[in-house]
Amino acid sequence: MNIIHQLRELAERYDIEEMDKLVESLSPTQLEAYKEDIIGTYDMVYSYGAYDLDCDKVSNPEDFIFYLLGIIDSIQRFFPDRPYYQERGYCYQNLASRAQAVEDKVRYIQEAIHIYNIAPQTTDIQMSMVRALTDRMVITGQFTTEAFTELLYYFRPVLNDTSFIRALIHQCFRVRSLPFAQNHYWHNRLLREFEGAMYLLAEKKPLVYLDWAETYHYMLFHDSTDIDEEYKSQMVDQTASLLQPLESYYTEDAELLNRLGKAFADTARRLQETDLKLAYYWLSVQFFTKGHEQQPAAWTFPVYATNSLLEIAHIYHEQGTYEKLINTFEHGLQLFSQVYQHEEDFHLNLYWGNFLVAYSGQAYDYKSASINRLAEEKLQLAAVLGRNFYSQPYLSMARLAIKSGNTEKCVQLLLQCREAIRSNGYTAYDLDEVLKDEDFREVWDQLK
Repeated sequence: MNIIHQLRELAERYDIEEMDKLVESLSPTQLEAYKEDIIGTYDMVYSYGAYDLDCDKVSNPEDFIFYLLGIIDSIQRFFPDRPYYQERGYCYQNLASRAQAVEDKVRYIQEAIHIYNIAPQTTDIQMSMVRALTDRMVITGQFTTEAFTELLYYFRPVLNDTSFIRALIHQCFRVRSLPFAQNHYWHNRLLREFEGAMYLLAEKKPLVYLDWAETYHYMLFHDSTDIDEEYKSQMVDQTASLLQPLESYYTEDAELLNRLGKAFADTARRLQETDLKLAYYWLSVQFFTKGHEQQPAAWTFPVYATNSLLEIAHIYHEQGTYEKLINTFEHGLQLFSQVYQHEEDFHLNLYWGNFLVAYSGQAYDYKSASINRLAEEKLQLAAVLGRNFYSQPYLSMARLAIKSGNTEKCVQLLLQCREAIRSNGYTAYDLDEVLKDEDFREVWDQLK
């Protein structure tokens, strides 16, 4: 049997001991000939193991980390020229975070810092050092000027590497959450360094602004309790400012167009000032539409664009600008109709139907027979394409029925929904979401 095939079979069983025996049995010539394949196989086991550790999928984390260190030891025993500083440091940082005794935590984090200190100083290593130095402050409770001066020494070189924008921002906000009196001072100190470097980099690489804005959106979405509401409001205003240079950004990269569209939509969703909110929603529609031009068969771009259009329509509805409201919904219907093979996609028909329900409700108080009929057609098709695994098409049709005054039809659709979902084995399904929805209060008693 091929040696590498045998090695990979052992790797699939995480059997490092037998892998070592197999590699030890090789001659120097074989060892050199298969070097990259052997290292790659050990690396694969280490990577899978590190992923399981990060996802808390291992039963005894400390023992497992020593197992990972053993993999690195095996590679270096056979191939001493492979240093693995990053991986060793990662293991010791994890040991420091998981150890129970403070003296063990200190010993492990000191070992990680030592490894990073002797390693060639790449930005990967320097960013890891920043994290490790912060870990040491947390473990020891020593948030001193000296400690932060050392942290800044490693923090500053990383500012020239745009691949670490997200990590740098999270580091700034991690410092803000640390339990010591000067946490906001050092947060601002780090953030000012970060901002100064990013504005310079963005002069040549405007997409720096996008990475920056996306990271702020992520933090706002997860609603960190360490950030007060006033500061969150400032972050929203800053994301709007960061995106301004990207308003007319040209690209034909569909993935990038999606990111741009989402960034403008996310910012618009959090803005308070109505005119800017509308402007950023419309910009998101433009980027999503451009993305659809690049991938005309995808359902995602028209759905994302029409989600923004729904928000725009809601604003026009509140303003009472009826003509703009109608034009916005018609714009959305045009986008839906341009998707190739749209009759075959569950998601597209579901969103299309819901868009029509919203159109009927906001523009005609659910009294447009033609729009209601088209909405039901799309939702019926979604129900068929969903093969009775999804309740949403039925619930949307039921909502349209009760809103348009047909209570009997609403009840029929909801009962049909319950039977459809149960037919796929979900026998406990009981329309719980409907029984919590005030729109359906009138029919609750008929569903029990």
